Amino acid sequence: MEELLQTRPGIIITVVGIGGCGCNTVNTLHESNLANTVNLLAVNTDMATLNYIDVENKILIGEGLTNGYGAGADPAVGLKAALESEEAIVNALKNSDIVVITAGFGGGTGTGASPLVAKVARGLGISCIAIVTLPFESEGKMRMDYALQGLDDIKEPAQAFITLSNDLLLKGLGDSVGLFSAFKQSNDVLKNLVSALVQMFTQTGFINVDKNDFSRILSYEGESILGVGKAESEDQYLEALDQALNNPLVSIAKIDTAKGIIIQIVCREEIQLATYDGIPKQIRSKLANESALIVVGVTLDPNLDSALEILLIASGIKSEDNQIDKKEKVEKVSYVDDDLSFIRNNIESIENNKHYIPADEDFTDIPAITRQLIETRRLKDLEKIKNVS
Repeated sequence: MEELLQTRPGIIITVVGIGGCGCNTVNTLHESNLANTVNLLAVNTDMATLNYIDVENKILIGEGLTNGYGAGADPAVGLKAALESEEAIVNALKNSDIVVITAGFGGGTGTGASPLVAKVARGLGISCIAIVTLPFESEGKMRMDYALQGLDDIKEPAQAFITLSNDLLLKGLGDSVGLFSAFKQSNDVLKNLVSALVQMFTQTGFINVDKNDFSRILSYEGESILGVGKAESEDQYLEALDQALNNPLVSIAKIDTAKGIIIQIVCREEIQLATYDGIPKQIRSKLANESALIVVGVTLDPNLDSALEILLIASGIKSEDNQIDKKEKVEKVSYVDDDLSFIRNNIESIENNKHYIPADEDFTDIPAITRQLIETRRLKDLEKIKNVS
């Protein structure tokens, strides 16, 4: 056993920041102590952004496509850039045990490249979590459509995905909060989550949650909850659990339909048996599925800045009545540009474009960005037909 512990390699967690928002986040992580325990990787189409941040590992994707000037708020360009640099992405991820993707969705690079990075991780057999932000409502319907399509594209290759809402950030912090302070708060949320993950895998506990436990929980694919809660005293453990369950930036997932849950308890001093039993019991009471798998770990950390800290990871959650489901109907597009020949060929002609289909149908091969990009040209064609008739 001693030989095994001495020779077993440490778990490598790679946090990949993609696009402007993602790169800013990994730069924040670089400024913390996390830089010594995780592999930070910045991925962007914008050379100026990459030169600005201090992260050591960087990939300029799509250099031949964009010349380092960014994706122009076009997710299709972000995807093509990632495909151009796929080999570099593979080489950067291949030795990782866990990949955490962070990006802002609604623009070009983060929205377009993140699903490809998740696909690369999955192809390498690496557990992958995506933590992405949604745009402000004030940024318009098109950016939100791009973001929601990005979520549709990433939820298949990533075993788990968590969305953070900029609108909830504004609501929670108030109108008077400074812009930079607000985004620092958002980055701090992610930093706390990643810190808790690192601690779970790198510190030996009395009851350990190992990589195989983590992979088993993430095998229940679907929406996820990833939350951290802290308590100043042990008897406030329910408050810490409530914090972990109710991240003020996360509005979508509810734990009641979860199929797999990890509860990692970190304590400054030995906790009571009743506390250890009470935390999973409280979670169990919220579940509709009595057969849900719950894995509990306990680690003692005398240097913890609070009496108790709880990391909660729940997976396999069904999406109901939220933005990702997109219950509304969307109009089927009917104009295909020569450069968009990868789109399925059974699209109706523009003259008959009166059919509607559910947005949750399998449309991964017809991204929303494609539909948006060709919409203007389609409308022009319709106008031409009207003029001829």
